[in-house]
Amino acid sequence: MTKGILIVGYGTRTGNLTDILESQAARLRARGRKNIYVSYFRISEPTIPDAIAKMAADGIDDVLAIPYYIAEGRMTLELIPEKLGIGHTSHGVADIGGRKVKVTVAPAFGRTRMLTNILTDRIAQAGGSKDTGILVIGHGSRDMHDSNREIVELNARRLGDMGYRHVAYGFNEFCGPEISDALASLAKETDEVIVTPLFIANGVHLGEEIAEKLGISNYSKGGKVDIGGKMICVKYMAPVEDDVRLLESIDAKVADFYGE
Repeated sequence: MTKGILIVGYGTRTGNLTDILESQAARLRARGRKNIYVSYFRISEPTIPDAIAKMAADGIDDVLAIPYYIAEGRMTLELIPEKLGIGHTSHGVADIGGRKVKVTVAPAFGRTRMLTNILTDRIAQAGGSKDTGILVIGHGSRDMHDSNREIVELNARRLGDMGYRHVAYGFNEFCGPEISDALASLAKETDEVIVTPLFIANGVHLGEEIAEKLGISNYSKGGKVDIGGKMICVKYMAPVEDDVRLLESIDAKVADFYGE
């Protein structure tokens, strides 16, 4: 069988997700990995069905799909497999234009400590200390099976276990606590807060919606914010993007797929 790799992202109208996925795909190719493709669930192109159709047309009949997602949920467990033609399962055989293609869907990044390490790098970049306020933010989900909340809570707890004294977490929507409430809680304890997004890429959510909830300018890196009459400094850090540790995670899955 001829194997191929399909990196799957959500899609974006205004953010840098496509640059991130193309960057990681280029790095894999530079390492000698062959048959590397990218695709998107919605908005961006190529779509998942178009990408796997191209793979089948190129003679690939054994596909490892790697979701470039923070956490497992309905998107990775059901919706992406559906678009790959294998129903609600992580392993199956799809009929792609009359060709039988074996498809395996890898897990999202999830509970790995590399996400925590990326957050600590962001804290270091911002000049933070164990006494600095740290706000870990996630998107949130109304899906009961989505582990986004669990992963955000887990990483906040890990930071606390490392000795950071003022750690909180909040969500953009669907889950509590809300970002504005979490920030207000930290403002009672410290006058500087580093905001570390557990998001894949920049876009409207981070650049506009969450910026407004933090009280800073759109698409900015932070600023002085009045929280209940107290001025605090908010430092707004980048999401995980194309961090090399995420590449290593992907490459490890590729190596396992190839039996290395």
